This record gives sequence, structure tokens and C-alpha cells, in this order.
Amino acid sequence: MKVSNYLFLPLLFLTFTSCSEEPPPPDVSDIEVDLTVLRFDQALTQLDTSDLPAELERLDDTYGSFTDAFFTHLVPVRRGDFSAEEGQNVLRAYLEYPLTRVVDSTVAEHFSPEGGGAQVPQMVEDFRQGLRYFRHYLPDAPLPDTLVTFNTHFELAAFLYGEGQIAVGLEFFLGPDFDYALVNPEEPIFSDYLAQSYTPAHFTGKLLRVLVEDRFPPPRSGRLIDYLIYEGKKLYLLELLQPATPDHVVYEVTEEQMDWLRDNETPIYAYLQREDILYSTDVNRINKYTRPAPYTPGMPVESPGGAVNYLGRQIVAAYMAAHPEVSLTELMEMTDGQEILRGARYKPR
Repeated sequence: MKVSNYLFLPLLFLTFTSCSEEPPPPDVSDIEVDLTVLRFDQALTQLDTSDLPAELERLDDTYGSFTDAFFTHLVPVRRGDFSAEEGQNVLRAYLEYPLTRVVDSTVAEHFSPEGGGAQVPQMVEDFRQGLRYFRHYLPDAPLPDTLVTFNTHFELAAFLYGEGQIAVGLEFFLGPDFDYALVNPEEPIFSDYLAQSYTPAHFTGKLLRVLVEDRFPPPRSGRLIDYLIYEGKKLYLLELLQPATPDHVVYEVTEEQMDWLRDNETPIYAYLQREDILYSTDVNRINKYTRPAPYTPGMPVESPGGAVNYLGRQIVAAYMAAHPEVSLTELMEMTDGQEILRGARYKPR
């Protein structure tokens, strides 16, 4: 049942502003982060296609297990049913494909030393700072020691490979000047609500999300309360890992949508209570409310998709305020959303 928009007007009389300032983030300058950056994207565009056997061997020597992951899962040069010669023909065809040339040239324009756009070194330094906070808050969690940059036809923004190394697809950070819909207007990943986060400002956040989700996987089953608390824990942690990053960037929404979330915390909670869905185990319904979307079903079009996740974040923050003895690792390992809700003594603002 869709509720009327007037129920989601900002309830200013229920919103209270704390007079105290947020404590400054911890000083993590003494935490060493050993991160090697490898530019596979540049190496691939410079291949000598007249001698691919030698070139592929050189890539293996330089980029290690990433090369095998790339050529097995992203560009299927090393498919099990391909001979070496067939795989080389696939690679030649990929390198000569028009979309490959467009992506490679656009990424080079934005991210090469000669390019006029955002530079990879600054993006990498921001990520290193995020890793320092990661080590501070989660001291037992492993950190990647290698970051590989690559390009494909918009297959993956980031993934882990090998022994915990991380790779990132630079074509997902070209910013608003690149019209992703021109690649394929029917492809859901190019929808405006997703493409708005394909900017250099989101580089660190997308990489950190991969690390957080690998360390603390989402529930395999459960109730809506379990899933929205899980998403809330991620948001709570990602804020701590990126203290200098605006909230709307951390949440991957627009500034206006972030304001909407802050203004409508009470109506969101009231909606979930009224619809009696907090304890629903219907997977389709859970995905409908927690996954990215143009807006959250049952709520105004001004809402971002997954608006209930913000509620999860607020519940988690209330829980941690009420239980300062709980470490972040202990919080992230808790799987019972109802237990966190009960312990939070949560009252929406």
C-alpha cells in the first residue's frame, strides 16, 4: 500500500540538534600502509599485438595473479575451452573493438599524467587514508598490499583477487561529463541513480565497500530488520573510514536525497511499523526496500532507493552510543538485527 507524500514531509518539531560538536577523527598518521599501485590499464593498451605470447608472459610476470583473474573472468582469453591461439585472437578482437578504444582513450584523458581530469595518485592517497582508518578501527582485519587499475566494458567497479589484493575499474569513475547511457541505455548499471556515483569522489568508498563486505558478508537469510541493520552497520563503519567525505558521497545519494533522509527518519520508521514489514522474510520484499533503486517503494520519489538503510544506520549509532564497551569488530559480527534494535533503545528523530 502506497502512503501519501504528506506523511513524509519534514517533521521539524521532532528533530533535535545537538549542541555538542562531533569529536574529531582519530589521528592515524602513524599507521603505515604499504600499498603498491600497478597500472594494468596502461599496460594493456600498450601491448604489441604482433607478439602476444611474449606480451602475455610479460603481463604475468608483472601483474601476477591479477592477469589470470582478468583474462579468465573479465576478458575471457583463458577460457578452458580456448586454445592459446584462440585466446590470443579473442584478445586482439577485444583490443580493436570500438568500445574498448573509447573507454581506453577516455580513461587516459581523465587519469593519465597528461590528462586534464582527476589524477590517480590523489585518488590512491585518499584510499590509503581510508586504509589507515580501516586498520585503526579493525586492527585484526587484513589490508590489501596491491591495488591494480584496469579497464573493461564496465564489468566491475572493484573486486578482490589473489591473497586479498584489490583491483579497480577506472571506467567507473569518469564523472558527470561522461554519458554512461550512451554505452547502452538499456543497461541497468548506467541508470542515473547508479551512475551519479561514478565519480572520482566515490573511488575510496567503492573500494572500502568491497573490503567491508568481504570481511563481513551480508546475511544469507533473515528478516528485513536483519538486512537493514546490516546495511546500517556498513554505513556507520564507512562514515568512520571516511571522516572527511560528505555524507551524501558515503551513502551514494545526491545532496537533496541526503537531506530528505535526515528530515524523514521518523516517517520512514512509522511506515515500516504501519506496513508491519520489519520482520518480513520475503526476499523480494527485502531487496525492494534495501537495494539501490530510483526511489524507495511506498515512499515519495524524492527518497533515494534503500532509504530504510539510513534507518539501520541510525539504529546502529544509537546502539553504539548505548554500548560503548562494544568494539566495531564485535558490532559488525552481530547478526541479529532485532537484538541490536532492542539494545539501541532507538527513538527516531
